[in-house]
Amino acid sequence: MAPPCHRARSSEPAADLLTSLPPPLLDCILTRLDLRDAVRTSALSRAWRRRWEALPSISLSFLDKRGTPPVAVDRLLVRYPGHISHFSFYLDEHSLTRVADWLIALYNRAVKSINLQCAPYLPDFNLHSSVFLCTQLVYLELHQCCIPPLPVGFTSFPVLEELKLDLARFPENGESLLEAILGASPLLNTLNLSFLSIRGDGSNEWVIGGPSLRSLTINCMAFYGWRIADLPCLDEASIDLVNYVSSGDFEGFIARFAPVRKLSLHTSYPLPLLTNGHLMETLPCTFNNLKSLILWTHFCERPAILSTFCLLTNAPNLEELEITIDRRDVDGIEANAVYQDTQLTDAFCANLQVVKIYDIGWLSNEMCFIELVLSKAKVLRTMHLRLGCLSSKFNEDALCELMTYRRASPHAQVFFNGEIE
Repeated sequence: MAPPCHRARSSEPAADLLTSLPPPLLDCILTRLDLRDAVRTSALSRAWRRRWEALPSISLSFLDKRGTPPVAVDRLLVRYPGHISHFSFYLDEHSLTRVADWLIALYNRAVKSINLQCAPYLPDFNLHSSVFLCTQLVYLELHQCCIPPLPVGFTSFPVLEELKLDLARFPENGESLLEAILGASPLLNTLNLSFLSIRGDGSNEWVIGGPSLRSLTINCMAFYGWRIADLPCLDEASIDLVNYVSSGDFEGFIARFAPVRKLSLHTSYPLPLLTNGHLMETLPCTFNNLKSLILWTHFCERPAILSTFCLLTNAPNLEELEITIDRRDVDGIEANAVYQDTQLTDAFCANLQVVKIYDIGWLSNEMCFIELVLSKAKVLRTMHLRLGCLSSKFNEDALCELMTYRRASPHAQVFFNGEIE
């Protein structure tokens, strides 16, 4: 074994070789490390002691490191003077009071992405308005926060591409605040609004729009007077219909989504919510681009059944259909009577290739719908059926009945709970 002094000398050339690399290459190596490992390189040698602090930018991501003490973030923000490309944190009772100071520190740090999640047991935190002055933001996601008024210096989010607000609380007249943010984000392509709350009576009308918007998700418990503008680039939408089925301009509302390629709709509501002439027996548009349709619905009442058929007959190029059944106790109407009243042509489900139906109860109307799709879908490849928690008949009886259904496609295979029939 070589003496200790020989081992030390033999390691010196390797250390010199590493420090002799071009600075851009060293930066690339450090930025590929986890931040904690990058900071630990300070122990390598004197030359590396402050090397990580000279990086052109770093990412501070703590979403997967729940329980990180806030003092660790404080020290990093103090020691590192450069740009912070990404900042994300899971807030708990120890860090909730520090988030305002962190956002102030991120201001003028060229931050491109902010993601703040809050523990569900905590009260909403007050978002500091400095976040609206981070003009280089490309991604902004906020969960369970109180949105402040826009600061005096706010002009726009010129490069913002994704905005996701979940359980966000807006002040009175917050509709105009949100509309101003959207209007000041010309490159916004993804908008997710989930369970928002706006103080006031929600009587002010405002517009959700954007020339670059490609993906739109709206899932709110209350209707705050918004309407959909023309969205020429819209490609994907996920909408909960509970607030719009009795709207005076329901036809105009649904027509806004005609350009989409992928659509998710929640239509499983009781009969009273689908009255006033809005039974979706006809649509003012055809979904020619629609390839994928996801529905939350049921087959127990006429409005829900007609809504499903209306969408399918107006989507001639549909390839994938996924239905999650919001189970009712019993069939409220005989589905055959509804199907006979519906004019189904040979083009019905003509391009449908994949069907997935979840939470099946083997109710007669559900079976009738399955039989109809199998008899019409000429290029169907697979149908996946998954049983729900309640069943109206034995699986063996239902599968035997299923085997008797005529199939328009000779290649169609039916899978039940992951296994072929």
